[in-house]
Amino acid sequence: MSTRVSFHGPLVLTALIVAGSAAAQAPADVSYSISPLLHTESDLDGGGEAGFAGVLTTFGRSWTLDPQSSLGVRLHADYEDWRFDRVAGFGGVEPWGQLYRVGLSAPYNYTTDDGWRLGVTPTVEYAGESGAEFSDALEYGATVSAVRRMNPDLTLGLGVGAFARIEENSLFPFLIIDWRITDRLRLSNPFLAGPAGPAGLEMSYALTPNWEAGIGASYRSYRHRLDQDGPFAGGVGENRYIPVYLRIGRDLSEGLKLSLYAGAATSATLRVEDADGNRLYEEDQDPAAMLGLSLIGRF
Repeated sequence: MSTRVSFHGPLVLTALIVAGSAAAQAPADVSYSISPLLHTESDLDGGGEAGFAGVLTTFGRSWTLDPQSSLGVRLHADYEDWRFDRVAGFGGVEPWGQLYRVGLSAPYNYTTDDGWRLGVTPTVEYAGESGAEFSDALEYGATVSAVRRMNPDLTLGLGVGAFARIEENSLFPFLIIDWRITDRLRLSNPFLAGPAGPAGLEMSYALTPNWEAGIGASYRSYRHRLDQDGPFAGGVGENRYIPVYLRIGRDLSEGLKLSLYAGAATSATLRVEDADGNRLYEEDQDPAAMLGLSLIGRF
């Protein structure tokens, strides 16, 4: 196993598709989301094109244990269907096809007498191509955080995530913020930190009581075990990129929200490693258009 450790900066911004509400807010008893997305094909430096379509889903439940603590469970299931055309790099073969990520986490929060909210979220996740060996495609780790409400309009905190990813260890700090700058303007974290990297930031503006617009960006890094019978025989694939997006959202009801995203995946790199995490191929990718739709509910 490779001992390479990756570090992600604390001031990163949000990913294209949100999977929940601001990290600084207490969760509802039950929450869920479904988010189809499209990364259009764009050129690879070595020749050819790559892109994918997929869907991200989450389901969560939380319980109040006592006035100071709560425990939850979150399940996410993601699917990506990749397309490679006229590939010249990667040895002239398509490095991967259909990818699956299924994860389970258990967030625990405790509020101290002086107002600090302390949290720990252990997570285990399967991340592999169709045909990958299950036991070789597991990632696990946890995030820990400390958050405090500074005043009625500002909540601040810091967190650290540590994960044993597929043939790589990952350690990253992240910022937690929920700042109502004005009655309409807000800076917050709409994306939860996990194995792919830290939570992000989004600047949003309330256009009307039911409509809002937002802008954000992020650094994302997804690793996955490859098909054991594929061209790289159980190797490792990785997709790293910086998504930048615009969002328009509408509250359909008190517990249901619909958002539409449009943006670009920038500074993208696709990487293939052998089964032990040693680099075989790496291709930079031109910016690609991204479109997404997210339906988030809670009750």
